[in-house]
Amino acid sequence: MINSVELEERSHSADRGSTGSLTIDARAVESRIISPLPRFLSRCCFGLGYTIVAVAVLASFIECVSWMICSLHPLRRQAQFENQKASPVYKEAEWAGEFWIQEALRQEEPRAYVPFRLWGVTEWHSQYINNDPGVGGFWRRTMNPGNCVTSHSLNVWTFGGSTMYGAGVPDWATIPSYLSRELNAGGQNCALVSNFGVEGYVTDQELILLEEQLKGGGRPDVVIFYDGLNDSMSQCTTGPPPPHGAYRTIKSRVEGSPSARLDFLQKSYAVRLAGELLARFHHPRSVALQASEVQPRIMNVVSKYEANVLLMRALAGAYGFKLYPFWQPLLTYGHKPLVPFEQLLARADASNIPADNACLLMMAATYREAERRAAQEGNFVFLGGVFDSTKEPVYIDQGHLGPRGNEVVAQAIANYMRDHPGKQQSAQRN
Repeated sequence: MINSVELEERSHSADRGSTGSLTIDARAVESRIISPLPRFLSRCCFGLGYTIVAVAVLASFIECVSWMICSLHPLRRQAQFENQKASPVYKEAEWAGEFWIQEALRQEEPRAYVPFRLWGVTEWHSQYINNDPGVGGFWRRTMNPGNCVTSHSLNVWTFGGSTMYGAGVPDWATIPSYLSRELNAGGQNCALVSNFGVEGYVTDQELILLEEQLKGGGRPDVVIFYDGLNDSMSQCTTGPPPPHGAYRTIKSRVEGSPSARLDFLQKSYAVRLAGELLARFHHPRSVALQASEVQPRIMNVVSKYEANVLLMRALAGAYGFKLYPFWQPLLTYGHKPLVPFEQLLARADASNIPADNACLLMMAATYREAERRAAQEGNFVFLGGVFDSTKEPVYIDQGHLGPRGNEVVAQAIANYMRDHPGKQQSAQRN
């Protein structure tokens, strides 16, 4: 007989066996539940990695195709650069080939940030283009006579955008360099001309620059402003006219908008090509209708310019210098006998974009208003017809000039200064 002790032991053994089997079964179930999770995560990571690689390969392919298309058919900025080089103003210039190599390299340099004025002139030195260090930054070199005594010279400051800076010409062919030659031609006075032109500037930025130079201790005898082109172009954008260049980019970065984090894509060939195609296939409403809609903007451009001229005159009275503000010429305004290259530019066939045609006509309307106010109020000098009797080519695009054009403008400025010597302000000069 089996005693009670043996029965109890057998019972405990059976219990342990059943407990063990239950434990094994629970682990098997748990293993079956957990094991799919790593496989699922592994598949997700693989799919994500594959997607990233596929997108990168596709983006690289699109970028390469866009680069090839842009190489065969240059974008607007590239086409404009090539058109400038092709201008007949350089036809007999032996220096033109090397100059444009240097100019292309210079224009690839990033802009330097400057407080309040946003950007300034970047240091650059080459055979034909030199931006030298000076008070408050770097400035384009002016070819002044070497025998002038600074303390006994006529100190002339010139302000403007890229046309005053001298984009498209060597140091000796800028408006300030030609103006220095004209003012020193008689041998009676010794004039030192400083070029404070900065590419892309409007009159608001130039006015700030003048204030900075005056606060820095500079004391000019004559101050010349040469504007109109950049101010007029501000109305050619959709929405409210921007107050300065690169306005939307700077605004989005300051505000921290998502688009600011992706604006580096604007440099890609694919994005630039897409924008170019959209511009080419977007046909705006009639130019006449656009012009009628922007008439208040046209009036505002000229009124804002005149307000800045009044501020310039206030500074002239406070610091005792003569002020000469000039409104610069434009290819599509006036009665210049156009050579075939200039005729092509006037029709805007180089870009073949309807919006460009509309912009040029709106700028011409702004010039008409500026000419009317200059004649009526006399606050500034209108040079829109300075090339009316010039038969040879002077333009390299709608506003920039070659050496001969800058020479004619400098002569016109010098002649006006001689005919209108004005009165030296009585402010105390420190």
